[in-house]
Amino acid sequence: MLIQKSNLLKILILILAISAGVILRSTELLNHNYVFGFDQGREYLVVREMVLNHKLRLIGSEIGSGSAGFTGIFHGPVFYYFLSLAYIFFNGDPYGGIVLMFIFGLATIIFTFFLVGKLFGYLFGLFAAILVSISPPLISQSRFLWSPNPVSFFILLAFYFTYYINRGAKYIFFSSFFSGFIYNFELATAVPVSLGLALYCLFVLRFKKLKQYLYLIAGYVFSFSPMIIFDIKHNFQASRGLFNHFSNPKNNLIDIHKILNSSKDIISSFTYSYSDTFPKQSLLPGWLIILFIFIVVVFMIYKESNKQLKYFILYLLILPLITFFVYLFFRIPVYVYYLAHLNLSIILLFSYGFFSSYKKRKFYFSLLFLLIGIISILQFIPFSINTFIKDYFDYGGDAKIKGRVDAIDYIYKDSKGEKFGLLVFSPPVYTYPYDYIVLWYGKNRYGYIPHKEKKGLFYLLMEKDPGKPWSYNGWLETVIKDGTIEKTEVLPSGLIVQKRIMH
Repeated sequence: MLIQKSNLLKILILILAISAGVILRSTELLNHNYVFGFDQGREYLVVREMVLNHKLRLIGSEIGSGSAGFTGIFHGPVFYYFLSLAYIFFNGDPYGGIVLMFIFGLATIIFTFFLVGKLFGYLFGLFAAILVSISPPLISQSRFLWSPNPVSFFILLAFYFTYYINRGAKYIFFSSFFSGFIYNFELATAVPVSLGLALYCLFVLRFKKLKQYLYLIAGYVFSFSPMIIFDIKHNFQASRGLFNHFSNPKNNLIDIHKILNSSKDIISSFTYSYSDTFPKQSLLPGWLIILFIFIVVVFMIYKESNKQLKYFILYLLILPLITFFVYLFFRIPVYVYYLAHLNLSIILLFSYGFFSSYKKRKFYFSLLFLLIGIISILQFIPFSINTFIKDYFDYGGDAKIKGRVDAIDYIYKDSKGEKFGLLVFSPPVYTYPYDYIVLWYGKNRYGYIPHKEKKGLFYLLMEKDPGKPWSYNGWLETVIKDGTIEKTEVLPSGLIVQKRIMH
């Protein structure tokens, strides 16, 4: 009876963790009003071409959308293939992308329970699953469509196989495969995770057999094979891009001033990312919680008798150091979404500190871990409820799908069935989200796609730049000077529609 009650309790807590994850990640799933901007429009235009024209791809989006300081280097294509499934199942409706992100978010919670349960016991797995459920950066990954957002699930897969890497060839292969596979979502995450694993095998595990290294290399080769094939087919443009970047005198790697500036930025990003992993609470500053976790983990690992577990925790501890080293070579800001592997590693370290202190009867430590977790959960509950209510009813202006679809609806209805042209001004210059909405929604609902010429009846759809709200006037005065203005309307979203006629 005690065993049955214990199992029932575990099931109830797991249901609680998943329920919390569902509620916190379901806002856009329920109100059907999600962010649909530059990135989302671009991704859906690519996927539409893949599905309709059966065009396979070896690359994803360019790293940093072309502004990362590297040329000719792209993320992997797997995200597009996942999104293609959503496109097919939802008949092109971008809502399918939100469902996809939601599924990856729940899968991350469940796999955390499975992984930590295997390592430390299922009660600790349940606790870790709750921490993932309420972690702000991990919640945000499920709430809008973006190529880096599925990455957490595959980071956990890499961690899982890394833990069991001494079990044999397939674990070595899959540990490096999934470490590299992360590049399909974020190359800036895949590089430190892959390098961290290689150094871990070389200096911590100290592989002695050649075939172990061959399996490790094979995993990397298979995971990066789309990039390798693309590079060979296109005259090694990625390799040349890397060479040009590092051979450029402006990117001098031994410039002390640049290294110091980069170090400050990286440390700032790391500190924020680690602290943001746990919900904000008013009793303890985030940096103090992180410091406590690292101190306890280092203390406990010194006395850890389980070598397999000890080595894996060492891997998690050296991962931020390797990440820091890799990012010193960047000449761009280190964005927090690069650091999903650190968000997950600190939750695993938290779980280990809690588990190990309890196991070794250091109950004052385990009590502190428990209190930190409970306080974070309790203070997060009212905040999450308020956030859910606020976001659920938020129209979203010109950033979300409803505002943009409403603008397209307004134009089609105002034309009263007459064929018209549509020209769009958007601060990012590229008009991907509007182009896709017209192709998907406008065509399906109204039966035709407007032309893009200044002839007959045509409309101008203008999005204000928050930093330069007057900038669209320059477009009107230079690019669009023709036609008689019939009327100008500012819609509830803030988008401006102007109706013109060319006589």
